[in-house]
Amino acid sequence: MHPLRRPWPVRLVILAGALTLMGAALAACGGSGGGPTASPAADRVVATVNGRPVRANDVALVRAEKRFLGQSDAAPAALKEAIDRELLRQEAARLGVIADAAVVRKRLAEVTTQLGGAAALKTSLERAALTAAQLRQSITDGVRREAVQNAAFPKVVAGGKAARAYYVRHRKDAFTQAAAVRLGAIAVRTEGVAKNALGRLRQGRPFAEVARQFSVDPEARDAGGDLGWLLASSLPEPLRKAAMSAHLGVLARPVQAGLTWYVLNIAARHPARVIPYAKVRTRLQEELTGVKRAKALGAWLAAARKDALIERM
Repeated sequence: MHPLRRPWPVRLVILAGALTLMGAALAACGGSGGGPTASPAADRVVATVNGRPVRANDVALVRAEKRFLGQSDAAPAALKEAIDRELLRQEAARLGVIADAAVVRKRLAEVTTQLGGAAALKTSLERAALTAAQLRQSITDGVRREAVQNAAFPKVVAGGKAARAYYVRHRKDAFTQAAAVRLGAIAVRTEGVAKNALGRLRQGRPFAEVARQFSVDPEARDAGGDLGWLLASSLPEPLRKAAMSAHLGVLARPVQAGLTWYVLNIAARHPARVIPYAKVRTRLQEELTGVKRAKALGAWLAAARKDALIERM
């Protein structure tokens, strides 16, 4: 990757706890088709919870999820989580709640986009050995978990005071958009070559065409010199000063940074700015409420494990 190339990060803060994050991530990783048919050995009963079976495939599903999220897939912890999910299924049945299909579809779209599209999703699933059938079950488990916590703890809410306090405490790191620039760049080895590239641009040749002809950076060259949105702080000092102070458009002179010369095209930029509290207040309260309810559900699960009849095989 070229040293100037930096992904433009999503700026909205995500405050969900681990349970919600897992549900959202897996819910968004859609797919079709099913996994391989389970063998009798793979589908053996490994535990019972109040007489209901937890099977080896349930544990395998949790372990695949952990790999997908880049976490440890240790079997003992996965069995504990599979037992918790059975407890939650039983509580969902008692409360009369289900996994909302609309929520599942929404998350599928969101995280597929976050991962970079269907192809990137497929690669991530293959790397984690997570099948489409397992994924569908993961989606259901995550959404059901949230439905249970919302139904069980409707009075657990985060008020405006808590949301405001969080905003003030995290305004700088979570609610401030850093200065950024949408930049095009043609990177070359010498000033003379940079001036030749500028000459082509002055003759009316498209920036993308000249970038593909002259740039020594393969990634930028293939993109027609378009580096996308970059944080100003990520740029070397000479480029940062030029990109944040010059008029929009192609700079009249090449800029040197280290051993490389750049012909720059400033497409757009914005200064550092704080997202107003009014714009994030509602979402912030919703997310903080989700965190509080997830904690309450965790305490409920701890008690439910003690009260339930759990037998490990």
